[in-house]
Amino acid sequence: MITLYLARHGQTEENLKRIFQGHLPGVLTEEGKRQAAELGETLEGIELDAVVSSDLQRVVDTVRIALGGRSIPWTTTPLLREIDWGSWTGLYLKTVDRNNPPADVETWEMLYRRAGTFVGCLRRDYEGKRVLVAAHGQINRAIQAWLENVPAENMNAIPLMRNGEVREFIID
Repeated sequence: MITLYLARHGQTEENLKRIFQGHLPGVLTEEGKRQAAELGETLEGIELDAVVSSDLQRVVDTVRIALGGRSIPWTTTPLLREIDWGSWTGLYLKTVDRNNPPADVETWEMLYRRAGTFVGCLRRDYEGKRVLVAAHGQINRAIQAWLENVPAENMNAIPLMRNGEVREFIID
């Protein structure tokens, strides 16, 4: 059994500007830093054995703030990066036809498979552990869909996590 605490990074400048961040590093706003500190307060009474996070800067910064002075083994992985928006990365959401993504955008099915690969790694490496997993809105949605056996085509039925939010799951 694994106790999974799935968290989303704090608000970024790019979130506010409504930009496709994808694999951009992202810069936390003051509000994002506050959200990260609140995440830390939420996790304060929880004994964690490990942290696994996206390697993108906005998540790394969130985790650093949330952990404060706690010394917990921490691993980063590109498996937890946000959906890859390809040539849309860095563009404003309002400037594209979201019904016609370019061929280089990661599909929902690809994201879902990546989430499944991550859950497999989690099961293999963290059995019996309490693990904070910190990442991004869409990959977190895909992980939750995978854990709840929601197919990729229905992932959007799962509410997107708020910045700084954490959800708890038990993986048997």
